[in-house]
Amino acid sequence: MSAVLSSRAMGGYFELELPPARPSLHEDALHFQSARAAFLALLRAVRPTAVWLPWYICDAMTEPLAKSGIPIRRYAIDRNMRVPSVDLRQGEVLLYVNYFGLCDDQVDDVLRCFPRESVVIDNAQALFAPHRDCLATIYSPRKFVGVPDGGYLVTHARVEPPETIDESSIRRCDHLLRRIAEDAEAGYAAYAAAEESLRHQEPARMSALTQRMLASVDYDSVRTRRVANFTYLHERLRPHNRFAFHFDPDRAVPLCYPLFGEHADLRDELRRQRIYTPTYWPDVAQSQDAPDFERSIPASALFLPCDQRLTPRDLEPVVTRVLDRLA
Repeated sequence: MSAVLSSRAMGGYFELELPPARPSLHEDALHFQSARAAFLALLRAVRPTAVWLPWYICDAMTEPLAKSGIPIRRYAIDRNMRVPSVDLRQGEVLLYVNYFGLCDDQVDDVLRCFPRESVVIDNAQALFAPHRDCLATIYSPRKFVGVPDGGYLVTHARVEPPETIDESSIRRCDHLLRRIAEDAEAGYAAYAAAEESLRHQEPARMSALTQRMLASVDYDSVRTRRVANFTYLHERLRPHNRFAFHFDPDRAVPLCYPLFGEHADLRDELRRQRIYTPTYWPDVAQSQDAPDFERSIPASALFLPCDQRLTPRDLEPVVTRVLDRLA
């Protein structure tokens, strides 16, 4: 009796060599091509009468609301990133951002103060935070690891996975390869183009390429390195930081080290040393309707890298430059 041949291709040219696949984070999530696509799918399934967003949020999260025709209401946060008050009505949803991966306590407050079935937690900056017992939790893995796209949605709502699969991931990999083959600056234009390509898209399933890349990541190492780097930065810079956050190394895996104060000129100085710090989110500063605190953040906060590519030794000269300038 002849053996049945597998439909899997054998022989021929080699593919990109990746480490053996291992369990990814949030295996129970729905997999989309981006966090904003996941949010759009959620909105279409739930159809809230309005969504409350913080003023301080990436404009990518307003796009799904415009696309679905759902009204946006805004709320302010205080200097500890907490929600002072929101008049949340029947049928409305409140979205809270776990800022910098450091606001798990604030998430606890939100879930105590508002009906859980009306709360969405935006964990785009908190990949390792567990999903909560609420309407939905959203993640964006490319903020933490080198993948071209992808988004996770964990929800109790009946959200049907998209029928189509994202086929564009290959075209979004240029910046990932250029940073290895050349340098960071060489790939920046490709990075910006990849980010732009995720705008105004209909929800699609995460590509097979992105899923395989995510399954290659050593998440334990990523967690350990980020926590160690953040701890080092916090020990050195805490006296100069106006953001009095609570950091629990057993709970939080930070996106970056947020240094609050009048540090806008430091960003340019560090850039000249090829130390790149993002601005979250500059459009807020131009909004005349936004509260003063939110409008001040882009110019007064410096978001230092603490990712898994670095070590405390790498960060020591960064800290020295910052301290010298503050002195």
